Amino acid sequence: MKNPEKKAERTKAFETRQLASLQKAKQRTSLVPYFVMLLFIIAVVNILDEVTSNLSVSVQSSFITEFFVNKPFLGKYYSFEEGLSLHTTISVLSYGLSAISPFYKALADKFGRKPLFFFSTLGMAAGLFIIYFSPNYIIFLIGFAVINFFIGHDIQIIYILEEAPDKYRSSIYSVLKSLGIFGVVLIPVLRRILMGDDATLWRRIFLVPSLIGFAAATLVLLLVKDTKVFVKERTAYLSIPYEERQEMKRIEKENKKAARNQSGVFNAAKYIFSSKDTKYLMLANIIFDTGMPAIALYFESSMHVAGMSTSDITAALFVLPIVYAILTFFSGFVADSLGRRRIILSASVLSITGFILFAVGINMLWNPYLIGGFCGLYQGCYWIGRDYMNIMMTEKVPTDIRASVVGAANMLTVIGLVVGYLLMIIGMQILPVWLTCLIASIPFIAVAAVLIKTKVKETKGADMGEVGMQEANPETGE
Repeated sequence: MKNPEKKAERTKAFETRQLASLQKAKQRTSLVPYFVMLLFIIAVVNILDEVTSNLSVSVQSSFITEFFVNKPFLGKYYSFEEGLSLHTTISVLSYGLSAISPFYKALADKFGRKPLFFFSTLGMAAGLFIIYFSPNYIIFLIGFAVINFFIGHDIQIIYILEEAPDKYRSSIYSVLKSLGIFGVVLIPVLRRILMGDDATLWRRIFLVPSLIGFAAATLVLLLVKDTKVFVKERTAYLSIPYEERQEMKRIEKENKKAARNQSGVFNAAKYIFSSKDTKYLMLANIIFDTGMPAIALYFESSMHVAGMSTSDITAALFVLPIVYAILTFFSGFVADSLGRRRIILSASVLSITGFILFAVGINMLWNPYLIGGFCGLYQGCYWIGRDYMNIMMTEKVPTDIRASVVGAANMLTVIGLVVGYLLMIIGMQILPVWLTCLIASIPFIAVAAVLIKTKVKETKGADMGEVGMQEANPETGE
């Protein structure tokens, strides 16, 4: 049985060391402009994040063909569609690891943003490295699961939101995000150099991003500090004597309303649903995420099934990130000028339009560059809409539970993801991939946009240090 006194002593010792470290962090100065260096590192990690998120999808038809069509899996050969459906089913099961992801992310509210920034970057690099050496589907799946666990944390986004000036937060975010997306051009470059027209060489393109990831993790470890918002808030909290904080926690537990001041995933989830505003934002996010599998995972396979060659797919993939990056670059300026809700609504309409044009284009075998442009339009606008839903959530909650709320929100959106995957698994058995994708995405994007428009208040200009201290004006929504 655990000794409460020894546990309290260990906690006090840890918090004393952390307080001393944070006080030193407040006094440190940089020989070079730290903020510029931080933005550079975040840009590199954003490139890694975007490339990692899209790499396995960009060679989906290649590994499906190898692991399920050309080789027996569990003693059976499959058609391409059967293999893709089976991989989707197994992928959903592999997301079981993501169930602990919110609890991992909530540690950032206790231990700081930097440790998770480092481990998340390192984890993405490790997952890519595992896939590069994967001799079979099982090892590939392990690397795939590691990647899926770490790419969802986006600690670098919290860095941007907590370090950037309030007035320019979305603009800085959009510039860094667009640079990261533009970095996805690395994928077709690697495809053209290392694969050419030979789809069996797909593993080669995982090595270079993996090495970039290991280098980026080293930069984070050596050069990055914790965010100024976290240092300030955590220092103030730890400066209160331990016994007083324990008494405060006891009182908070008796006061249901004060639960929002406690970090942790479950308390964060309670906080989300304690307010009508954050509740509807969360509901819209869940519904929006139902369309994510159809939007994000099957574009390369759809092109392959439609009869496009490996080189034509590569050509389309060159245009995709360029269109996506341009849209993202301008989205931040629009969001800072017109508000988060308007950018979400506009992005939703454009995503639906682009997806329909992409589906028509691949079936009519239009020019691959044009197809890539429509693909970039619908994917870029979808992720812009989703990103600003996440930004709105971070701008609605206090600093001391912000990472916990983001983690809880990620956990809750799994509900939508599971529904989306089930729709794809069932739909691909009876309908073409492209039609299944349209049915499993467009209605959900539209419903989520309506909820944002009618039920959620604007967060433009929110003070990240004071957010949560006062409610938005119900008349203006700001």
